[in-house]
Amino acid sequence: MSFSITDQARQAVLTTRKGGHVKPTDPTTSEAISDKKVTDQQHVETPPSPAIQPGRDITRWKALLLLAVACIVIVHALNAGALEFIGPQGWASTWDTTATNTNIDLLKNVDQQLRHPPGTSSQRSPGKITPQQYINTIVENMTLDMKLGQMLIVQFVGPDYSSDLHVMLTQYHVGAVLIFAANQNIVSRSQLQGLIQHMQQNSQLPLAIAIDQEGGYVNRLVKLNGPRPTAAAIGASNDPQKARAAGTQDAQDLASYGINLNLAPVIDVDNNSSSELHQDQRTYGNTAARVTQMAAAYLQGLQQSGKVLGTLKHFPGLGSVTVDPHVGVAQLTRSKDQLEQIDWQPYRALLKQGNVHAIMVTHEVVTAIDPTRPSTLSAPVVTGVLRDELHYQGVIMTDSLTMQGIIDYTPEDQAAALAVEAGSDLLMGASTPRDVASMIAGMKEALRTGTLSEQRINASVQRILMMKYEMGLLSLPDTTTNR
Repeated sequence: MSFSITDQARQAVLTTRKGGHVKPTDPTTSEAISDKKVTDQQHVETPPSPAIQPGRDITRWKALLLLAVACIVIVHALNAGALEFIGPQGWASTWDTTATNTNIDLLKNVDQQLRHPPGTSSQRSPGKITPQQYINTIVENMTLDMKLGQMLIVQFVGPDYSSDLHVMLTQYHVGAVLIFAANQNIVSRSQLQGLIQHMQQNSQLPLAIAIDQEGGYVNRLVKLNGPRPTAAAIGASNDPQKARAAGTQDAQDLASYGINLNLAPVIDVDNNSSSELHQDQRTYGNTAARVTQMAAAYLQGLQQSGKVLGTLKHFPGLGSVTVDPHVGVAQLTRSKDQLEQIDWQPYRALLKQGNVHAIMVTHEVVTAIDPTRPSTLSAPVVTGVLRDELHYQGVIMTDSLTMQGIIDYTPEDQAAALAVEAGSDLLMGASTPRDVASMIAGMKEALRTGTLSEQRINASVQRILMMKYEMGLLSLPDTTTNR
């Protein structure tokens, strides 16, 4: 797939290069407008009416007038905002209780199963359970659609709880949402807090709410919380305390809005002065030792409260490449030894510290490992290196699957399944219900043909739910007493 960049599109690309993941959707385009139409209308046979009695029955013109007024009210509500209809306090709440009930029923059923497992007396307690037992039981009670939805992290347009967002959460059960300033998601503190609360209230399971909050140019909350130092400035200070303080400050900011997953820190080792990462001062330095030291301190500050987790990025490493994956196919041409000593050394060192919960994989061809496909779609890179060589067992997240570095290789509707086959758990890129449906359909087709197994899907969902447990979003039920 190729495209010509107009002035407007070029500006969008430049915007997303500052830590963005996809071009912000223009709310005036057809992508921002729901294309769902009501097609199911129930036909009701009505018996003949008695003769109209003047002065007692509503005349035809009055009925038409009332109908017109009702239409005006509906159109006005839709124009005023989707919350009028589909918000948790909106009109639709009178008939749409699926999300809340499903959430309660799923976790309630899991609670009951763990309290009274098969083969135990109702008078005996099964004893304490482990987090993994709890997560496994949740997965066993999930439908396939719920599992596939948990593997998606979506974006949306606008500052309100929109109809598209509602559909993605309640019908497709998505597991994570990315807050993106370029999509007009951030207006004020109260707006952002309320928006995230509405999302959580309507979600099947607690959501991971993510944001890119790196500091410097990639500061999504600058209008709400002010400027934050760049990673380059923190690294140049050679003071880990400054990195730790930056992490602590970010955690306080994000947690105050309900954001629990930061797509930071960047742990690329900067070895190319012409790269976008260097120009935007997004890295801690040009040596693996400096990057490791600062990233470790930042993670400690960010994660010490237990409310916000970090994400290491961009594996397998963007520090030496020139092409931005947003706009083209990057080539990482270092030898395997160089990759081990430079790009992968921070990952290896931080993983040994035991506090890494998520890693983002980017789109670049690693010629020494797999010269045939971008890293996100490469099992030798994602599974072979990250899982098998570095022994990482946490969540692997893709960068946006709508970037040019991916769609130059494969259609968007196939990228999701290929990324899971390669080893990723959480898939980024969908921004509309149609996008979500396309990704899920691709994964279902892979399941049908046998290139994916439900056991493989279960493994990803277990990792995602374990990350949510570590965020404090899921709590172990008390199985030591009978109620």
